Amino acid sequence: MNDVTSEHCFVPINASHLSTVWHWRNSERVRENMHYDKLIAWDEHQHWFETLMQDTNRECWIYCQHSRPVGVLNVSDTQHSVMQWGCYLGEVNCAPGSGLILEWAALEYAQQKINCNGLEAQVLSFNTSALKLHMLFEYERVKIESGGMRQSNGQSDITHYDIHYFYYAMQKWRQHRDAVLVKLPKPIQRACQQVTFLSKE
Repeated sequence: MNDVTSEHCFVPINASHLSTVWHWRNSERVRENMHYDKLIAWDEHQHWFETLMQDTNRECWIYCQHSRPVGVLNVSDTQHSVMQWGCYLGEVNCAPGSGLILEWAALEYAQQKINCNGLEAQVLSFNTSALKLHMLFEYERVKIESGGMRQSNGQSDITHYDIHYFYYAMQKWRQHRDAVLVKLPKPIQRACQQVTFLSKE
């Protein structure tokens, strides 16, 4: 069922996804890697969705494997020359390499935007898997800033964390995408080549 070589499709978020995404956003596994790590009330989540639907500068895509929603790709500043993006996998039983496919999808989507010259991302320092993915894809790490303090997993220990800022020029991506692709395992290569974004219409 979770064969990574099968269809990998991104669909615009709609009201039918609302409950699923709310549960994802409130899962500890997702919250622990977000800037805002508090539990989100249902009415707060509804307001987020309603605001999103009216915002022409933001897009939220549901990542589906075999037509099954498994994660989220968020893109902001879509009307600007430099866009911002972030993502997460809401389900745990996803196809192997799903994080790699999300990385690929974000860059491919950005290069389809005629006005987009670059893509930016922020990663919290304890999210080591995301840091490794960005470096594998050859993002430029432009700066590191203090993020503050955070209490992890309900424990009493409070730790300091940093925010890593990454940038990818679209001209560089067009030149390097094939070289990046061949570094990935062959099943992931095939999956990346199957990534599609469905029209909002």
